[in-house]
Amino acid sequence: MDSLYGLTYIPVDMDNLEIAFKMQKEIWTSDPDYNDLLDKAKNRTDNNCSFLVYHENTLIGITGVDFYEQYKDTIWLDWFAILPEFRRQGYGKKVLLDTIEYCKSLKKYDYFRLDTTYYENRPALYLYDDVMDLREEYTVEDTDTIKNNFLVYTYGLNKKAEYWNNKYLGLREYYDNCK
Repeated sequence: MDSLYGLTYIPVDMDNLEIAFKMQKEIWTSDPDYNDLLDKAKNRTDNNCSFLVYHENTLIGITGVDFYEQYKDTIWLDWFAILPEFRRQGYGKKVLLDTIEYCKSLKKYDYFRLDTTYYENRPALYLYDDVMDLREEYTVEDTDTIKNNFLVYTYGLNKKAEYWNNKYLGLREYYDNCK
């Protein structure tokens, strides 16, 4: 994946897997997922892959995409982050837009989506609100005793964006298993 912004995207593979996992542990201290990165490194496909993001020779972030077999019209953002020392410099927006362009280039999907846990004043939400077409609360997995606090954002790739409408994703189970 190339960038118009001078960034380089290196696919995560077995040679750089440990670098990707180290970054993942630093950013997502409570829920790193080595097995997901390992799967992407060993079984890379255009809709199930991660990329280390470099500016010149400096690692600044990670991005990737994933796919749910039952939702063939949608590709999902996966493991997107910019290292703290490079935030608030425009890299996040550039990487997110490049990831969207990558997904458009696949010419297979109508929608690009992302799910995120919501935290008030979380900086990434400002970026998602700026770039993505739609934002909605994801509540299908809430129960009387557990409120998950998830958001789903949608960007229209080949069609006008449509809401996700609470289709089941299994997010609560996934995040519970990461702990």
